[in-house]
Amino acid sequence: MSFSKIDLDNIKSKISIRSELEKKTKLTQKGKDYWCCCPFHEEKTPSCKINDDYGSFYCFGCGAKGDIFTIYTDLYNYNFIDAVKELSQRAGIKINFESDQTYKNKNKIEEILKLSCLWFQENLNHSSANICNEYLIERKLKKETIKKFKLGYSYNKDINLYKYLKSKLFSDEEILESNVAKLDKNKKIRDFFYKRLIFPICNIQGKIVGFGGRSLDGSNPKYINSPESNFFQKRYLLYNLNIAKEFARKKNNLLICEGYMDIISLNQNGIYSVVAPLGTALTEEQLHLAWKYSSKPTIMFDGDNSGIRASYKVAIMALSLISANKYLQFISLPSDIDPDKYINEYSLKNFLSILKNPDPLSHFIFNQSIKSVSLNKVDEKISYDKYLDDLVDTIKDKKSQYFYKNEFKSLFFNNIRTKGKKEFKYKLSNKEPQKNLNKVQNLSFIATILNHPSVRNEILIEFLKSDLFNKDEKTLLNELKNERFNKLENKEILKILDNQNYIKIVNQSLTSKIYKLFPYSSPNYDPQLSRDEALNSLNNLNTRLLNLQKINKSLDTFIKESNQLNWEDLQKINIEITNED
Repeated sequence: MSFSKIDLDNIKSKISIRSELEKKTKLTQKGKDYWCCCPFHEEKTPSCKINDDYGSFYCFGCGAKGDIFTIYTDLYNYNFIDAVKELSQRAGIKINFESDQTYKNKNKIEEILKLSCLWFQENLNHSSANICNEYLIERKLKKETIKKFKLGYSYNKDINLYKYLKSKLFSDEEILESNVAKLDKNKKIRDFFYKRLIFPICNIQGKIVGFGGRSLDGSNPKYINSPESNFFQKRYLLYNLNIAKEFARKKNNLLICEGYMDIISLNQNGIYSVVAPLGTALTEEQLHLAWKYSSKPTIMFDGDNSGIRASYKVAIMALSLISANKYLQFISLPSDIDPDKYINEYSLKNFLSILKNPDPLSHFIFNQSIKSVSLNKVDEKISYDKYLDDLVDTIKDKKSQYFYKNEFKSLFFNNIRTKGKKEFKYKLSNKEPQKNLNKVQNLSFIATILNHPSVRNEILIEFLKSDLFNKDEKTLLNELKNERFNKLENKEILKILDNQNYIKIVNQSLTSKIYKLFPYSSPNYDPQLSRDEALNSLNNLNTRLLNLQKINKSLDTFIKESNQLNWEDLQKINIEITNED
């Protein structure tokens, strides 16, 4: 449901945000402005500025900001509709809310979800729940923890959930709409969750909006969640945020782990500012939600391959979104270890210790990505350098982009320097063939030549001057200079070529994959534009090659003589590369 801006502005003009905050904390006047200690985090010196004219507040300490509606939703745990309803009544402003029937349906769903949760909880006391209780004991969960998180079991041999809800006089339509039951292939109503450990999922106001279920008998999928609906949308929810938000705001810290059990175990160990996405991946919406309560949340996914992949995916996603008040940190766990297992094997003390030393976003991306390249050859260095540049280019905030570019360059060159000192040799032969340099882009250059006969010779002249191509590729380019290939289409050229290596290269070049990555190489691209873009790309790569040759020369001297001057020379080249584009 939406409200007009005029109605909302009328409410804000009628109710002073200053008078509302005055109920929670002491106000201090400085000139025309009012200040107070932020109600969202602990502080002794007021850092929250109140602008009564605009009906807004902003905390310079934790970054909390908003208006009178924010006070009600974030501080008093109202949902937005209820906040508007309450404040409109206080202001004496009439607003057209949803129809009575719609509101009744909403209340019915809330009631069904609440009763379902109680039914799941009560099932733990039933003999049918032996397998579930054994699992909870195995995970060392205390009774108070089980009660706090309202854990339950979705099986009772005496009565199923659907029959239980029918006994409470709910209709089939209402039960199905709440998503605790579903129609099977025979159009019969069945419980949605069957023989699973149940985790109630709450919205930010603490109201149950859905459930997660874990199988205990080895059946797949291991975890399932309630179906998506207008009241349950996973991408906008974080498990345990209704509890964690208070602690996150006070300490400006929020730990994001993988799953339900991580959160529950950490809470049991006294770590409350912790949440989890409702699935295998953290969404952009969830990241923005986390930033609302902490400017620097920390990602701590499991230490297995899937956890590492998921963490790196989050890092790349976050890179484009970071700004002066939005950071991201990472903690990498040992292989195949989750937070609960870490505490049990290494102690809570050690776990708290690693929480104090997270890796910043830039270091995490670099340390993870550098593992995939050896950097033993110049072409590998060029490709990796370009990869880092491409990542930085995705950052929307210009100031952040500038600093991240410098940080990545520094990490890159320090890595080269360290590796060079360890090996005590780091030479580049200018005559060394660039066998693997940007292999895919080389294929795009060849595709451009083949697909655009009208500019073929002009492109070939420039390409043959470069050291970017391996032996077979360069021989093919020389072959294509032959007059017999002038004006021929790529299919005709293939018929004439009798060298199997050439045919292989041509076939690899003329693919939709290459066209998708490098549109200029497509036969549908304008020939003149194709020529310009291909030559421009070639020039950029040649510039990078030249700069890295300078770097290697300086590094060679630096390692032998180890003086400051040569390192400054490296830094100069770093600036040159940074400003290339």
